[in-house]
Amino acid sequence: MSVSHPTDLKEGLIMAKRRGDMDKNAFISAAEKLITEQGANDFSLADLSKGMGISKGTLYYHYPTKDDLILDIMEKHMNELSKDYVEWLARHKDDKISKQRFLDVIFYKGVKLFNKSRMHIYLINECMRGNESLRKRYTELWDSWQNKLEEGLATAFPDEQDRQAYAYLLMLIIDGLTVQEALDNSDNALNERIKGLLTKGEKHE
Repeated sequence: MSVSHPTDLKEGLIMAKRRGDMDKNAFISAAEKLITEQGANDFSLADLSKGMGISKGTLYYHYPTKDDLILDIMEKHMNELSKDYVEWLARHKDDKISKQRFLDVIFYKGVKLFNKSRMHIYLINECMRGNESLRKRYTELWDSWQNKLEEGLATAFPDEQDRQAYAYLLMLIIDGLTVQEALDNSDNALNERIKGLLTKGEKHE
């Protein structure tokens, strides 16, 4: 876990005042590129500051730890996914969305998000190591995506009475699928059978 240095942080406060408050999106975009190249575990704030041509202090002023930065990246991806998901539901609000189609979209988008440069696995690992502030923010993001799923279930699963439990089950499945993909142990045929179990009783076209 990255730890800020007092001297660097002080320098960052001074430089931030001189240069104005830098847009956090600039840090996020640069970090995304670096994480894609090196992975969430291996990249460092020192690498990022060097690549951006700024001092460590300036970076530490905005992001005291690497975890803070990675969580902001994850939040950005989750917000983009939520927006895409809500827009998809809006486009099909007058259609009869089948359970199979709904699960196809949710599993694809969810696993794609969580498997983004292994950031999901990295964050869970850091939470398990005792980073309480990270755990709190991460679970808030997790819960927000679960709430979005519940909204979609009202459209695709109108007869489902316990949508909260169903959304929670879907989140657990997505978590598990993400881990299996990270381990290169994903089984597409088995994944389709899981969807079959979840849509049991529905006629597929």
